[in-house]
Amino acid sequence: MLRSLALVALLAGTGTAAQSRSRLDSGLVQKWSHSDCVRPWQRPMMKKATLAQPARAHECHPDARACPEGINSVCQFSLKSFKYICCEDKKDAEIPSCPKFHETLLVSCGSSVEGSCPRGYKCLPSVADVNVKLCCKPNYSISYKEPEASFVENRIVPKVLPVAPRYELSANFSGEHITMGQLFDVNHLDFLESPPVMSGVELNDDYLYTLILVDSTAKSVNWFIANIPSIDGALEVHRRTKSAVSYVMPDATDEPAGIHVMVLCLFEQKEAFHQREVARIADTDFEFGQWLEENSHILERAPLAATFYGYSTKLDSRP
Repeated sequence: MLRSLALVALLAGTGTAAQSRSRLDSGLVQKWSHSDCVRPWQRPMMKKATLAQPARAHECHPDARACPEGINSVCQFSLKSFKYICCEDKKDAEIPSCPKFHETLLVSCGSSVEGSCPRGYKCLPSVADVNVKLCCKPNYSISYKEPEASFVENRIVPKVLPVAPRYELSANFSGEHITMGQLFDVNHLDFLESPPVMSGVELNDDYLYTLILVDSTAKSVNWFIANIPSIDGALEVHRRTKSAVSYVMPDATDEPAGIHVMVLCLFEQKEAFHQREVARIADTDFEFGQWLEENSHILERAPLAATFYGYSTKLDSRP
């Protein structure tokens, strides 16, 4: 019933024909009608093109014909083609979710779609995009796993990192521990003058490790060290390793102006990086997902540990 709830609310109106036309002419429905998939974060699951016909979406029916296996594949009614088709999540899609302590029903809703949420649910803006509204049900018994919850809530995952880290990485600048998500304004950038010292994760001396610091705002690599050994469960960063990209201290003139979000990750390596592979890293226009795919034979998609913080190139004037 829930699968067709949004469709029923849109098409099975109880008012006049004019009211039905008005509902179909609403901005929300018009936005949906430009895509075969109702959910903006999904795409149609396409059949392969043949000499006889071009590629087209797999057709389905919620009660009679299932969709092929995909990334959260689902049978949806298309308001563009007016038939059931198979949709799946886009690669590294930023799937919306309800605010904290709410259950998420992945059904789009809005003021133009009256009664589009089942009883007990409210139509609320999603965490990732306030323009996308979802059916949400209050539930204060929900628990959130850290550090994944903080990375998702701050849109580090999947916007920057495709997968959340297993552990929080403890970083110390100038002898002081920083909290995850801490913001430094332009008057305190000297606190970040030297590279951080990491702790908080017990390491295996049989493995090598990669440390990378990325300015996700400027899409630049500000520190990169590969093939770091572990001695007695601790990183040997400063004595035995050489940075492929030397640590870059934040500066008040950094572009673009405003807040820069820094993501510091520690990866466990499957094997050693060759020198040519280390030299290939792009220190500008850096994309985490692409880099991890290119080095999937060495690194897992999920960091072993990570943290994030920010700095501003101008004074933080928020009250």
